Amino acid sequence: MIIRKVLVVDDEIVIRNFLVRVIQQAGYAVQSANNGRMALEMLQHEPFDLLLTDIKMDVMDGMTLLNEAKKYKPSLAVILLTGHATVPSAVAALRQGANDYLLKPVKNEEILSAIANALESREREQRRNALEDVAEQFAGTLLHSGTIQPQSTKHVLTCGNIRLDTTAYRATLNDIFLDLTPTEYRLLHELCRSPGVALSYIELVQSACGYTCSRQEAREIIGTHVLNLRQKMGIQPNQALYIESVRGIGYRLIPPRS
Repeated sequence: MIIRKVLVVDDEIVIRNFLVRVIQQAGYAVQSANNGRMALEMLQHEPFDLLLTDIKMDVMDGMTLLNEAKKYKPSLAVILLTGHATVPSAVAALRQGANDYLLKPVKNEEILSAIANALESREREQRRNALEDVAEQFAGTLLHSGTIQPQSTKHVLTCGNIRLDTTAYRATLNDIFLDLTPTEYRLLHELCRSPGVALSYIELVQSACGYTCSRQEAREIIGTHVLNLRQKMGIQPNQALYIESVRGIGYRLIPPRS
């Protein structure tokens, strides 16, 4: 059995010790740091699976730690803790690559649920990347040898010039690969399933992010992911092509044509 390693960071010793105790009792290997700078040094030298950090700290705040940690370990699962949550701060955390965002005081079961979900998401992404690498190498070898020819399958969802491989979780636009995060892929998949139909902020968050929230929170959160998705599709900031905003409702996809 593999024991996952968690790094807990908080400059308040009582909270830090509480978090360490709760997570250790759940069967994880836990180490702790009292500031972001110390945590960053530990992340550079030890193989942690998840970082659980407070946002507001004096030496190095949690958002800075998140940004720096992702440079060294892009696949690191990250959960942020704060006592002063706002919608913009939650959106900023998600935009920087956090898996979750918890408000103090937090219950034991909320901490453990967030950790389990973040690690599961991380492991799914790692397995998917490994399978994609193997599939690409295998397909490339067969195509080069003339053993097989490219063909479409029932697992491909086509919407205009967008093609989604629903088994490999790969997306292309005009045959150009789109380097999407899992959330961005799920968002695009949901839009492609109902081209031309306005989908609400709430249902898009449910499909893309896997949780429910208020309409205002959903609008802010999904707007961030739409912005990132538009950029990766080569859509200019003031350009309505492909993904249109439906005022007061949500978004709809207009299938792109060459």
